[in-house]
Amino acid sequence: MTVYRPVVSRLDGSPKKFSIAQRAIHWTILLLCIAQVPTAWAVQRTHAIPNGLEPRPLDLLLHQVHAWSGWLIMGLTFHLLILRIRHGRPVPVQGTSPIAQSLAAITHLALYGLLFALAFTGTVAMYLTFSVAQIHSLLSWTLLAVAIAHAGAALWHHFWRRDDVLRRMIRNAP
Repeated sequence: MTVYRPVVSRLDGSPKKFSIAQRAIHWTILLLCIAQVPTAWAVQRTHAIPNGLEPRPLDLLLHQVHAWSGWLIMGLTFHLLILRIRHGRPVPVQGTSPIAQSLAAITHLALYGLLFALAFTGTVAMYLTFSVAQIHSLLSWTLLAVAIAHAGAALWHHFWRRDDVLRRMIRNAP
């Protein structure tokens, strides 16, 4: 059972590795997601002030940084998805079970979906109604859990299976 069929098979031209663009976008999204944490604290402080008081200028700035970073994450995620659709992705490393392939496909789908949903709910919370902020927060925690599982799987491949799954996302490994 093939869970994810690349655009073409390795024998007839599918990529053996991720492109530089795919790798750069992957790691940039990670760094931007990490930057979202302290800026999210500023968003909370901005909305938690009592009526009649003004938020601190730094918190307002960080609130904007959080929004713009979220939109940048969404744009980069969209670009990464387009690259994946147009150019495929490397075939699974040899010996990867169908179950592991299915879990990888589900995890990647969840990551893409969560990143898009976070940008959407964050924008709604910022410009339409703050009532969706709880959903946005829940999605953030869900993203953290899925990202930890994703990183854990990559580390498992690297240290336990000793295959190239992690290496091909870090450097130009085959």
